Formats: sequence, C-alpha cells, structure tokens
Amino acid sequence: MLCDTKITYINRSLNKDMPKIFIFSANELPSFNALQNGIAWKVIESIGQDSMSTFTYPVKTEIFATWEQGSNQTKSLTCLPGKRYTVTEKSSGIVLIENGNAVKGDEIELTNEIKVQNGVSAYLSKNDKVLISKKIVAYGQKASFKLKPKLYWGIASEIQTSHAISSAVLDSDSFFEQNLENVSAAKVVLTGNAKEGYSFFIEEQE
Repeated sequence: MLCDTKITYINRSLNKDMPKIFIFSANELPSFNALQNGIAWKVIESIGQDSMSTFTYPVKTEIFATWEQGSNQTKSLTCLPGKRYTVTEKSSGIVLIENGNAVKGDEIELTNEIKVQNGVSAYLSKNDKVLISKKIVAYGQKASFKLKPKLYWGIASEIQTSHAISSAVLDSDSFFEQNLENVSAAKVVLTGNAKEGYSFFIEEQE
C-alpha cells in the first residue's frame, strides 16, 4: 500500500563543511543513469549537528510538458501508472490530455503530437518540484516513466532544487537508497566524520 511518507532528516555527523543533502527519485528503466539524468527533488541545507529537517514525500504525482526551451508549459495533471498523457493541439491551443492506457501497466507515458522546434520536454513532479524528466520528446515519440516507492540520498557541496545532478558539485558518487513501500514515517540519520567518511541510515520507521 502506498501512502504519503513523513520523513525527518537528522544530522548526527561531525561534518563541519556544511554540506547540502539532496534527495532524488529514479526512472526505473534501464536507460536511466542517476549521474546523467537525475534531478534534485529536495535539497536540505544549513542543518547543523543534532538539528533536523522534516518534509513529506507524497503519493500524488503530476505530469506536465514544456516547449520552446521551457518558456511554454502545459497544465499539470495528476497521473497514474498505466496511463498515457498526450501533448496535442486543440482549438484553444496546445494542451496536455489524458489519452487512454500506457503500453505497460507500471509505466506512465507522455506522447507528443505537436510539431515544435526541439520537441517537448516531459516532467513528473511531486509537491510542485520536478522529480524526473525527459528533455526531448520528438513529434510522434513518447517518454516513459517507471516510478518505485524509493528515494535516494546524496551529499553535495553545490546543488539546487529541480536542477540536474550532473550540474552539481558532488561530495560522493554513491547514494543511499530508502525504500518507502508501506512506510508512513521515517527518520534518516547522517553520521560520520572526515576520517571515516559519512553515511546515512534509517533510525526508525513505521
């Protein structure tokens, strides 16, 4: 059963560099590479030793598309696995509509039926923040997204919310995986020091 998850991050490390903690999701398809395609959905900063930050990871996911280098955007629609959504042109202009079922029941599809320079970009978001994307969807093509109830945690010196992980200054290329299936609340703790390195762990969950 999927549900909204309340997550509390606690810093118990001895890191004095004030790192930024970032959280992202993954498109669970073979072509996805976190370092190349990942997007920082959430960035936590300025949380000192023994301080904490709380946020909610919602079940609700929305889909939208942009074109002309992001200057134009469709309305966001609540989306579900197994459904197809299409960027098309109506009498009122370019819109995003629900358009039947996806080929696979565990995937969300966005198809492009408009001819614009460089195609459209497809995005999934939660809490109005970009979760994953496909930058170019050509006319007649589609983007496929497969989400699992998982989050990934990393540490960076420089990173911004909704920006690509590839543009960040990462402290490590390895990420901590958090499984959210059947979890309504969890505490994630950062521990370690400069000598031994840093790591995340789940202190408790329910």
